[in-house]
Amino acid sequence: MTTSKILFNINGQLQSVGDQAVNLVDDRGLAYGHGLFETTFLTQSTVPLLDRHLSRLIQDSQLMGISVANDDIAHYLEVFLETLSAQAITSGIVKIILTAGSGGRGYAMPAKIIPTLIYSYTPMPENVAHQREQGIDIRLCRHLLGTGSSLAGVKHLNRLDQVMARSEWSHNRYQEGLMFTEAGDVIEATSANIFVKTQDGKWLTPDLDQSGVSGVMRGLLIEEVFPACDIKVSIKAINRDTLLGAQQVLLCNSIRGILRVNSVYSVDDQLLKTLPLDQQSLMLSEKLIELYPQYQ
Repeated sequence: MTTSKILFNINGQLQSVGDQAVNLVDDRGLAYGHGLFETTFLTQSTVPLLDRHLSRLIQDSQLMGISVANDDIAHYLEVFLETLSAQAITSGIVKIILTAGSGGRGYAMPAKIIPTLIYSYTPMPENVAHQREQGIDIRLCRHLLGTGSSLAGVKHLNRLDQVMARSEWSHNRYQEGLMFTEAGDVIEATSANIFVKTQDGKWLTPDLDQSGVSGVMRGLLIEEVFPACDIKVSIKAINRDTLLGAQQVLLCNSIRGILRVNSVYSVDDQLLKTLPLDQQSLMLSEKLIELYPQYQ
């Protein structure tokens, strides 16, 4: 006997076609990574950089062929935040996942994509405030980033490179790892963007046209914080020698704000460089807090 029904087995349990689990299994985000996500900072029941997050999500969704209305994303987020507030949850991390929805079998896009929006909450890690104040230690990663993708800069769901790089250490000695291309250029940390003050005092951040994720906080620093401090920053390639000769290294993302790097270690856990506190780095951190007090 044959049947046209598609059946799924999840962790040993057979799922019928009408189950919610089947919709999940059939989702193109899970099957192919066909989707995007934003990780936002929730504080006092608001998301400080929400406009930037939504703008990036809408812009990048168009590149991936997913049509979704800004109003829908914002409305569903408002409903979710109200639900959290009703449970006295006012701070933490809210993740927004946008997928191409259920699409059947095969890579070809459905004639009509009905996107799926998923919102989730997790508490803020306890060490974030300490990292902002005291700085962090980082290491270089063995796992390399590919280049030349038309999706360079996009925060899509395919984060396997970052997963592999982050799996290179399991202790708390390092708080981040730096990722390079095969050509030896540093692109980003596993979950943060990077700014470098070179030996001759110039601030640089990597060009992300070929690889990496163009972070919301990175954009904020380039467009608002550096200009407010009257400090010039250039977007260009940063090789290993420039990195290791740097006066300062800063990491940033929308959750942790600006993080000063204290020490850089090799893939073999050898100390490569220590970085003393720099007045311009301090000025940038203070300016971010002045403009956005939530990052204090």
